[in-house]
Amino acid sequence: MAYQFPAVGHKYLVDFTADDGSGQFKVQLDFHSATSLTYTGVKPDGTLGDQPETVDITVEPIRDQLYLVTWKEQLGTTVVHLEDYTNNTIITSITDPNTKDPTKPTFSKYHGTMTQTS
Repeated sequence: MAYQFPAVGHKYLVDFTADDGSGQFKVQLDFHSATSLTYTGVKPDGTLGDQPETVDITVEPIRDQLYLVTWKEQLGTTVVHLEDYTNNTIITSITDPNTKDPTKPTFSKYHGTMTQTS
C-alpha cells in the first residue's frame, strides 16, 4: 500500500537530544515536497538561525505514518531520519566529515520530539 508523506507543505520544530547525553539542538524542518526540505537551526531564544540549507531528500515509507528520510548536505554531512508521525518523534543519525582525517568521520545519534508549526 502506498502512503502519502504527511510532512509535505508543513513546518516542524524538532528538539533533539544526543543518545549519549553529549548535547542537544533544535531545528526547523520545512518540507516543500517529498523531495525537498529546508532545515534551519533554532537559537536558544527560539529565533531561526541565519544559515538555512535546502537539500534534496529521499523518502521511503516503512509503514503507515513512519518514514525513512535521508539527505546529504553541501559540506558532506549525511543525515538519516526515522520520522514517526503517529508519535511525533524522530530518530536521527548524522555522519560529519572530518577535514583533518577523512578516514575518521564523526557519527552521532539523536532522539527528537517534533511539533508541527504550520
